[in-house]
Parts: sequence; C-alpha cells; structure tokens
Amino acid sequence: MPENAVLGCNLSKNLSFSQDEELYIATSDTEIKMKNDYAPFVDKILTDISYVPNKVLDLGCGPGYITRRINEVLPNCFALGVDKSATMINHANKVLRRRLEDDCAFQSGIEINGAMHAKLKDKAAYLSYCDFRIKYIIADSANLPFGNFSFDLIILKGTFKCLDDKLNSLKEIYRVLSYGGEVFIYEFRKDIPEDEFNLLTKDMKPQKVNLLKRKLNCSLDIPEYKKYLFEAGLAGCSEIKTDGLDLKIRISKNC
Repeated sequence: MPENAVLGCNLSKNLSFSQDEELYIATSDTEIKMKNDYAPFVDKILTDISYVPNKVLDLGCGPGYITRRINEVLPNCFALGVDKSATMINHANKVLRRRLEDDCAFQSGIEINGAMHAKLKDKAAYLSYCDFRIKYIIADSANLPFGNFSFDLIILKGTFKCLDDKLNSLKEIYRVLSYGGEVFIYEFRKDIPEDEFNLLTKDMKPQKVNLLKRKLNCSLDIPEYKKYLFEAGLAGCSEIKTDGLDLKIRISKNC
C-alpha cells in the first residue's frame, strides 16, 4: 500500500494564536484570492446543486469571503457567516460595513425580489435592510443558536478538522439543515498516495509543497470521516469523494 504523503502539522511556534489569525487574514482575504479561489469555489457549489438556496450558512467562515461571495451572486438570499473566533468575525464585519457604506444603492433605490421598492434614502435604512441579506456572528458549531430546518445550504471549507466537538457539530449541522437541503464539507485529502501527491505538486516550489503537506496532515483520513458520519447517524445520507488533493463530503436531507 502506498505511503501517505503528509508530514507533521503545527502552528508556528514563533507566533501566538491571535497573530496566526491576523497573518491568515492578511494573506487570504485579498481581491486576488477572491477572484482566483473563493469566487470559483462558490460558483462551482451553486452549479452542483439543483435549487436556488434561500438561506445559506457558511460555518467556519473565517474572514468572511465565502459569505460575501454568496451575497454577491445570490442577492435575494440570506447568507450567514459563523465562526468561533472573535478576530475573524470582527474582521468580517468590518469589511462588510465598509463595503456597504461605500455602496451607493441607498441613494438610487434598490431592487428587492425583482421589484423596485421605495427608495431607502438614508444610509441607516439601507444598512438595516442589508442585515436581512448578510450577517456574521460568533457561535459554537456544537450548539448552533438556530431553529430546526433553518438553512437549505451549509458550507464548511477547511473547517471540519478544526472543530472541537466534531460529532455533536455534525448532529447540529443536520438539525439546522432544511428538508431538501445539502451540506458540503471540503477538506484536503490526507491519505493521498505519495506518487499521486508528487505528480500533482511537481511544478510547485518546495516551500509551497511543504506547507501543503502540513495542511494535508491537519485533516482526517477517510475512515475517520466515515466513523463520525456513522456515529452522527448520517452514513446513509452522505457521500465522500476525492479529487486529487481535495476531499468533499456531501450530506443530503431528502426525507
């Protein structure tokens, strides 16, 4: 059996956790990353589902870029970003507020559900309206502050491996998922064979390859994912697929 390609994974010993968060924000929440990575990622999800979601939960939203992209392409959808990190949520809200305040829509009227409504002539009214379309909050994935069947699309990108209580988080995610809704969990593929990993990374710089190996090792292997899904009672409504370096879990609520 081929050996796994991964090495050990730790946060930098020279940085505190809060500094690591700030570094992550500075390097990930950029216009280039949005254009090249996050926008195509969200667009791909929306082409993979057969419905237009009304409420989307971005669980482990980090700096908030995926939530913002959903808000851009689904203007009549409510997009909620949730993270346990105050640093991440504060940044996401700061960026969101700045973007909304720069928006001139409140001066010229806005289109809601395909019809032009009365103009929201003052900024406070416009910002209040936007609160019904996109929001960020701090919350615990194992104790989500939402009612049953609250969201028809739930996204976790690079989040599951970081959850403190993975089993109860899965149960909570399924609880707040609406009938007919879907959950997408994206992680790196920890158990990728060495030869396949080398082929996929042969043109990368050594520093990037080593960083990728550490990220891979932070993930779980497929038997571990299956174990959590089984214990959460979700084995029969989920599927796991791998594609190169990526692993995707799709959970459906069809009954």
